[in-house]
Amino acid sequence: MNRKCLVLILSAFVLVAKSQVSEMNWKLDYQIYLKLANDSNYTYDIKNVFHVTNSKQEFSTDYIFYPVNPGLEYSANLPKDTLIHSNQKTLWSSLNAYLGGGWIHFTNCIAYALETQKLNLQAPLMIRPDSDWKPNPMTDSYKRTKNWTYYIPYEQKNAQKEYNRRLSSGTTGDLKSLPDSYLTLFMETSQKEYNKLKKEGKNNILAKIDLVKVILGANYLGDAQIKYISSAVFESIMSYSSNNLPSIIVFDEFDAAAVMSLDPDGYKIDKIVYKSSANLTDMEITSRNTEIESIITKINEYNQNSFKKQLGNYYK
Repeated sequence: MNRKCLVLILSAFVLVAKSQVSEMNWKLDYQIYLKLANDSNYTYDIKNVFHVTNSKQEFSTDYIFYPVNPGLEYSANLPKDTLIHSNQKTLWSSLNAYLGGGWIHFTNCIAYALETQKLNLQAPLMIRPDSDWKPNPMTDSYKRTKNWTYYIPYEQKNAQKEYNRRLSSGTTGDLKSLPDSYLTLFMETSQKEYNKLKKEGKNNILAKIDLVKVILGANYLGDAQIKYISSAVFESIMSYSSNNLPSIIVFDEFDAAAVMSLDPDGYKIDKIVYKSSANLTDMEITSRNTEIESIITKINEYNQNSFKKQLGNYYK
């Protein structure tokens, strides 16, 4: 679909062809209402969705990350061969073999697999075997991972210790492009609080914390773990359906809420609605739509260019 084409619907919402959302409205009670093409209805509390405070000042990290679901169009156009990643030696190369795109596809799809629980970081294949073996001479990798129960630093204490080591050595890599809210949540959540979130089924919150853990542990995965994670992510994306709750991103500077998803180039806007739509003319809405679309286009270009520069450093 041409990203420049937005079809304007009078006053309340904007509709884009082929969207799974048939209606969208932003009420004065700070709730966003969606009606999907299958006639199911959803309500979002504006406080609980991802906010972009100033999109024009975000070009300061390697990538600009918005948490969005894959979307029907993206998932439907991925290759269906689950064996495509079987000979890949890193988690990045394994996933990129069929996800395509760049870092935001890699990261968002892992987060989606975690939230849907297709990816279980405590799965049997993720458990490190008991061993008395020690390398001689002692390696940095052994020192960092010897107390891990899993191939990623699953326990909060181990994960936070590894993150602090990365900060001290200036080797945080792609972690620095995650939202501050994710990293703050990760660092401020104790093991007791993490266990409570797990017991309560707060998978949307846990996915943010566990995404950090996966990235922290990506360099320490063996072949079996890479294949397991890749297969779990692949399964989650392939099973994406019209019943999935769309992702909403709020652009505070425009008083706008956008339904967004991934496409091969990056982020794609499916719909936009304005809190003050009743006070805006059709021309004003069209102008704001164009400006937001332009911002997303620039972000996609920025992410693609940054990805090309970083490819040799992190992903080979």
